[in-house]
Amino acid sequence: MSKHSLFILLAIFIFSASLRAQQTVSFPEGMVVGSVSQGARSAVFTDPVFYRFNINTNYTPAEDDSVGMGRRGNVERWAKIESTEGVFKSPKLNGGYLFVTYNSEKSGIQILEVSGHSEIYVNGIPRGGDVYNKHLMFLPIELKKGENTFWVKGSRGEVKMQLLELEKPIAFMQRDMTIPDFLTTENNLKVGAIRILNSTQQTQGKLRIVAEANGVKTETAVSSIVPLTMRKVAYSVMDSFTMKDTVRVHLKLYLGNKLIDETSIPYFVRTPEERYSRTFISGIDGSVQYFSVREGNIAPDTKPAMFLSLHGASVEARRQAAEYKAKDWGHVICPTNRRDYGFDWEDWGRLDALEVQQIAEEMYGTDPARTFLTGHSMGGHGTWQLGVLYPGKWAAISPLSGWYSLFSYANKEQLTDPSPLENRFVRASNSSNTLEMSRNYLQHGIYIQHGDSDNVVPVEQARFMREHLGQFHPDFAYLEYPEKKHWFGVDFSSIFNYFNEHSIPENGDVKTFEFRSPSPGVSAESRFVTLWQQEKPYEFCGVNVTQTIPNETQKKKGEILKNRLITVESENLKLFKLDLKHCAGADTLQVEVDDDSFENLAAFAGNEVWFAKENESWSLTDKPESTFGKNPLRYGNFKDAFRHNMVFVYSTAGTKEENDWSLNKARFDAETFYYRGNGSIDLVADKDFTPEKFKDRSVILFGNASTNAAWKSLLADCPVQIKRGELNVGDKTLAGTGYGAYFIYPRKDSKIASVGVISGSGIDGFRAVTPNRYFRSGASIPDLMVFTSDMYVEGINAVKAAGYFGNDWSIGAGDIVWNE
Repeated sequence: MSKHSLFILLAIFIFSASLRAQQTVSFPEGMVVGSVSQGARSAVFTDPVFYRFNINTNYTPAEDDSVGMGRRGNVERWAKIESTEGVFKSPKLNGGYLFVTYNSEKSGIQILEVSGHSEIYVNGIPRGGDVYNKHLMFLPIELKKGENTFWVKGSRGEVKMQLLELEKPIAFMQRDMTIPDFLTTENNLKVGAIRILNSTQQTQGKLRIVAEANGVKTETAVSSIVPLTMRKVAYSVMDSFTMKDTVRVHLKLYLGNKLIDETSIPYFVRTPEERYSRTFISGIDGSVQYFSVREGNIAPDTKPAMFLSLHGASVEARRQAAEYKAKDWGHVICPTNRRDYGFDWEDWGRLDALEVQQIAEEMYGTDPARTFLTGHSMGGHGTWQLGVLYPGKWAAISPLSGWYSLFSYANKEQLTDPSPLENRFVRASNSSNTLEMSRNYLQHGIYIQHGDSDNVVPVEQARFMREHLGQFHPDFAYLEYPEKKHWFGVDFSSIFNYFNEHSIPENGDVKTFEFRSPSPGVSAESRFVTLWQQEKPYEFCGVNVTQTIPNETQKKKGEILKNRLITVESENLKLFKLDLKHCAGADTLQVEVDDDSFENLAAFAGNEVWFAKENESWSLTDKPESTFGKNPLRYGNFKDAFRHNMVFVYSTAGTKEENDWSLNKARFDAETFYYRGNGSIDLVADKDFTPEKFKDRSVILFGNASTNAAWKSLLADCPVQIKRGELNVGDKTLAGTGYGAYFIYPRKDSKIASVGVISGSGIDGFRAVTPNRYFRSGASIPDLMVFTSDMYVEGINAVKAAGYFGNDWSIGAGDIVWNE
């Protein structure tokens, strides 16, 4: 057994022993029912079982009760099930429900260890899931005297549940740490992350961690932790080791000046010649993330290339980087998709890859013109995805054994004839539709590789793209290995030889290119074009650009092209700009946009020029003075609010029931994002929130104007107003307490941050918005969605409104559809 494996097993043993100090309670039996849900990767989904216990907190299933039609056309009925030492196994738990009860002799706090589920409701309170059965969820819960109920949404056919007693109310949890490697050549502060369990009823805001490594101590204040949860928090540690070794970092946890827990963590001291890992603070949520590196053997005074390599499901960056040998002309950089499964390299996984690419480029001084993208399996899908959305970033890409689209990857249905209301949701997920943007691939080379006996990702995925690209792409290679299954490596000389033949050309040398995007908020820039605003939100938009370029003789002589003509064919654009630095020195410069011609633009050569569309005609315009309007930094849809170091703000100004829902929902979302995205989110009470204190941070607000005191400072001018008993969208009013809503609106005091609102017009509306399907890749929501709990049985028919604000964030100029 390796030292690394031994340390992991030791950490698990120590952590488990600290929890099982006195008593373990297993659940011997329960009730189970198969799935009757539809729309697994959609924001609009049905779930009749959830509907029953959500609207009726006293609902108890009875044996043989029918809940609806199952996935195979059968009637699903509740049945008894027994566990084996707390483990429930049944095919029905592939998306179905488990219901168990526990009769407690007294009230109090215990730890619920649960895995193999997507979510759980403890006495009606939602808690985070462990979809992939990774045994990470140890949830402090408050048991009441008498019967306690547990509704468990199964994931993959097996659910483990047990109650644990606890010695320490606040403690380190050594499993699931995010730590860097120390390097023999560096002497600096590095950052790690460890979970802290808060099983008290109070928010803990005065914790601090003291880390000691090689005799050097560092101290880090811990971000506050709300009651009855665990949070992964950052700490700093000094790297001052000069010899390759395995060392220990000692961590001490203080509450004020009182030492309340301590632990010892193994770290590896590596040389730069080895595969090693670095950590960084993510701009998405302030959490600690990591990437792995295989440095190349680069000659002095040589600018290295970058090979951004995306891992497959369950692999992670460390294992991905370990598969590569050092190259003599570039560095292999492996991001982590936030988790080993993460977000399928969509949504926040995609943002993680972009964060790492930018950090690595700055840190290692890599050549932007020789940046390459590759990946295997899920990472192959990520390669198709990032390759099509950001075509100007890559000189060439190489998807290995990958799904070409989320629709083929996850069997996500594409509606062929959507209603106007359904269309708003289809558009929200356009970023997953690689085929609609596939001509973007013309901007770089492509090397496709697949085994013809792949038993995980069918070779038909690669064959389809070979046929598709063969219709228009002049520069792609295809290699299909006979008798190879899914995994047969990632480090192939043929791929790197292909990469070495490619580089991103200078803008002035590109005769023509096409760029299509689902929205400027997802992808705005390619070559010298920046898309700014669409005419129709989240319909595909883009440009087809042609320009005069120097001939070969002029290039050899280094002559400046004196006469430039740039033609732009636009699609669904309201505002865009051209960066004309490559036109510096031109005596005459002419730009044609669709049917409009702009001559004598030489004054703009070397600078940027803006174009706006009005009444089907284009005109020159100034750069927008206001940053409030929709733009690439802040565009929507609803998911766009979950970044910019987001903070969750829960309510204290409502009734006890309303405030309890708000805190429970915020904690549920934070636990879900922790699990799916290795996240760490600040949860703040509305009374403690001020815009100045949380400057330029996106806010996720839980509640409404009657319950959340932060509403007024953030949303006073928003055209959507929700209070107890009433929901208003523009001049449309819905009276009643059962309406739920998700929407996004910009923070007026910030150029980048947004407010994501999770709201309802009363407790019934709050219950409607309790599920957090929006954290699943592909389950996208427009700028605004209004619905009731009836959606969980009626689907789209219970969605009252959905759509997009206008470019000025108004309702009147927007694109919102009502379901009358």
